[in-house]
Amino acid sequence: MEVRSEILNQKIRYEQSGIKDILEEIRFLTLNYLVGPLMGLSICLLEALGRIKFIHFERFPIWEEKLIIVSNHPSLLDPFILTLMGFPWMNFPWVFSGKWKQFRFSFQWFKELQDEFRLPKKLIPANVPDKRNYYDPFYMKIFNGINIPVERNGNAQNNLNTVKALENILNNGGRVLIFPEGTRTFKAIQRCAPKSRDGAELGKLKEGVALLALNSGAKVLPIWVEGTDKIYPNNLRNLRAFPRLWHKVTIKIGCPFKVQSDTRQEATLEITRALLNLEDEED
Repeated sequence: MEVRSEILNQKIRYEQSGIKDILEEIRFLTLNYLVGPLMGLSICLLEALGRIKFIHFERFPIWEEKLIIVSNHPSLLDPFILTLMGFPWMNFPWVFSGKWKQFRFSFQWFKELQDEFRLPKKLIPANVPDKRNYYDPFYMKIFNGINIPVERNGNAQNNLNTVKALENILNNGGRVLIFPEGTRTFKAIQRCAPKSRDGAELGKLKEGVALLALNSGAKVLPIWVEGTDKIYPNNLRNLRAFPRLWHKVTIKIGCPFKVQSDTRQEATLEITRALLNLEDEED
């Protein structure tokens, strides 16, 4: 009787595992080949309509692996725009994959293509959302295969685990997108906040991004965002409010670099200077 019960339990676990695998495949296809490209193309459309202006987009290393993208954080829109700005051009295998030339109606072809474009190997940057607000909610589950959550008020061990998870992504050729102020800029700015020559303020950067750059040896790509807080103001209480698309967004892209410092403190200052110098650049 016990043997029969164990066999039955194994069968149930096997069936549940099969269902889970199928759901994961559906999520992969939906996110990678439907939601992502459509949202990425919407960024291109907004650029064509003059709502978004990219400055020095030629600096954006579309195909470079092992990259840490850092940016200031004026609005809740920033993670979506910066994640998607290179998405369309990296996400159509029938354009960029040599395997498309080998097209044949077989599952083996699909598996080969899927392995080539699987999320951990792709160049979609992993985001670092706040666990409670932007990772755990049910409507964010579709992105769970990409993002690494962080507990905003978590202990040192939790933060270290997040850094290690991000480091693992980089060491496997992936990318990460980090807002090193730790929150939106208007919250991070303090009395002695660093400023650019033009007077733009930046919150004091957390040292986690510097630690990640030092440990992984990955290049850092600085990006400066302006105007997203006008489209989606930070004082809106209703997060479902319609974006004010008549405002414009400017995104400056810097040159990728490797930190030259030896300590977290010095590397943090180096990244801070890169961001502020980028803001000072002429359009």
